[in-house]
Amino acid sequence: MKLEILNTSVVVLAKHHNPTILHPSFLVSEGIVPSEWETAELPVSTPVFAMVKYKNGVVFNVEENRFQVTQDTIKDDVGKSQISELACKYVQKLPHVQYQALGVNFKGFVECAEPQAIVMDHFLKAGVADFDGTSPEASGLRFVYELPDVRLRLSFDSGTVKSADNEEKRNGILVDGNYHMALAGRKIHQEIQKAASLYAEHYKHFVGVTESILASEVL
Repeated sequence: MKLEILNTSVVVLAKHHNPTILHPSFLVSEGIVPSEWETAELPVSTPVFAMVKYKNGVVFNVEENRFQVTQDTIKDDVGKSQISELACKYVQKLPHVQYQALGVNFKGFVECAEPQAIVMDHFLKAGVADFDGTSPEASGLRFVYELPDVRLRLSFDSGTVKSADNEEKRNGILVDGNYHMALAGRKIHQEIQKAASLYAEHYKHFVGVTESILASEVL
């Protein structure tokens, strides 16, 4: 089965984000999003959390310590998503925030029968987690890799998903990838731009690593 991307996001960690700034009028007036974008629901704006959701699946979230742009509805090539560009535009309008790190995230799904058994058979040696004659029914695994200038956290777990246009639940393996890049802070906006520009490269890497790890069992 093929790896399906459920959603993708870019997260910028920082000290003292101001959630009350986030509003559709701010995003349009500052040239962050086009004026023709339509909101999917009323925006949320509080001192601790704010959210703006658009009909094209792009969602802006701001909390005190994090800013996130997510794309939930993916119809085109995920590697060409605009979310990294949107994140850069947003932080450039707020230059005095103390930015600390940038993360690129992908949530994938591989549909298959008996995903619990596949995850355990693929990653666990038979009997290694048994005790008193009892064997586990399910398992989830997380791996951490130190790559050049980025830390990758990759997890595999069994689960179900349900599409917005289809009420039927599908069983499969959930794959989460987080590419975490710390920001040194010397030339912070150039660092953010550089880190965000690696979005397509991280997507390609995520697909390749997932297919490499699961190929013999599922794909």
